[in-house]
Amino acid sequence: MSFNFLSSFGQKITHRTAQLYSNLMPIPCLLCGSDSSNECLCQDCVHTLPTLEHACPRCATPLEHTMICGQCLHHPPQQNSSFSLYLYQPPITRLIADLKYYDKLFLSRFFAGKMAKQLKDRPLPQLLIPIPLHPRRLRYRGYNQSLVLAKYLSALLTIPIGSDMLIRTRDTASQASLPYTQRKQNIQRAFKVNHNTLPSHVALIDDVLTTGHTADIAAKSLRQAGVDIIDLWTIARTIRHY
Repeated sequence: MSFNFLSSFGQKITHRTAQLYSNLMPIPCLLCGSDSSNECLCQDCVHTLPTLEHACPRCATPLEHTMICGQCLHHPPQQNSSFSLYLYQPPITRLIADLKYYDKLFLSRFFAGKMAKQLKDRPLPQLLIPIPLHPRRLRYRGYNQSLVLAKYLSALLTIPIGSDMLIRTRDTASQASLPYTQRKQNIQRAFKVNHNTLPSHVALIDDVLTTGHTADIAAKSLRQAGVDIIDLWTIARTIRHY
């Protein structure tokens, strides 16, 4: 029995158990503990989340006004556009950690629903490509949060997923564990396109956009494979301090 089957089967059991529990017991809000009407967050807490209002359309850097930032004017990233739903600050930092490291995969459905509402009026890509994990990292964690998020977005926006179109060829150190000056070198040659034919317009899916090095290397691989338009969709965007 393959690892992928076991992982998928485990996720289905966890999801079904959560559904049965929610039918019998009220679900407390993850942030304040109040009754959230079978949702992971109550409406009061949802309204306090740090939504990203104005940003650079190329790299999603938070700005006072929506405009191309100076960095992108001089050194544009590989992706054509970037979309992030929230600022990467509390309590979003906690929620993404819960999703990424503590198996709270139901948060993907919440985030995907909020993202889809804003994305549906944009020119949509022909394919969603989640940023892949290296097989060793995937075995350790048990799931790829970017793939789970992509599956919900796929269902909501009716866009297929290319989960095997891009593969991770190097088990790099976690970008979050490294200083900014080492992150670009760490991620070099980490991806490989695993398909001969790709559509002209795709969207990369990830949880957080920080320095942009991971997305840039992934997008560069796709562009070398013939993709013309590359969007980058993430749950949250960090605020640059450099």
